Amino acid sequence: MGEIFKVGFMLMLVAVIAAVALGYVNSITSPIIAEQKEQAKLDAMIDVAGSLAMGELSFDSLSIPELENPYAEVDETLAVVSVTDSTGNELGYLFIAYGKGYSSTIQTMVAVNSTGTVTGTTVLYQQETPGLGANVSNPDKFLYQFDGRIASQFLLKKDGGGDEGLDSITGSTITSRAVTNSVRGGLDALLEAGIITLEGGAQ
Repeated sequence: MGEIFKVGFMLMLVAVIAAVALGYVNSITSPIIAEQKEQAKLDAMIDVAGSLAMGELSFDSLSIPELENPYAEVDETLAVVSVTDSTGNELGYLFIAYGKGYSSTIQTMVAVNSTGTVTGTTVLYQQETPGLGANVSNPDKFLYQFDGRIASQFLLKKDGGGDEGLDSITGSTITSRAVTNSVRGGLDALLEAGIITLEGGAQ
């Protein structure tokens, strides 16, 4: 009986030590990981905003009470950042679109000009199936189709987009649909709030 108690005590002691060590390591690495994520987001902002204009750019978060949130279903919020040049001229906007893919919530940063045309995109985060949905991170596989489109043109061909619709990634319709619909949702919200206005009343 005493031997069983001793073994149990040792196992409990090892578990406590492991938990304390894990907590200590986590307390050290968490701030570093958070900082790296923020830096990656800033780098993506600079990269995607470069599609709006070259040169020195400034970013400013916008507070828009009437802005609808199309990402509530995945517990995220639509946040909009304005992009201006060195002289203060507003060039367009950035936002992150969130879409529920096959195995993750995919985050896509989008640059759109004031007339509602997407000028640049990049995937910030995804954990889709390697070799299939994960190809969404490769611009040449999917995102290359996004530039130059307005909200109503973000629809997969197989979802009724017709000849002008987007081609989905082979074998990854769910992932393709998640990104496409999430970007369209963000653009629609910006249109409804009057942040962007389609040039010439295009639909």
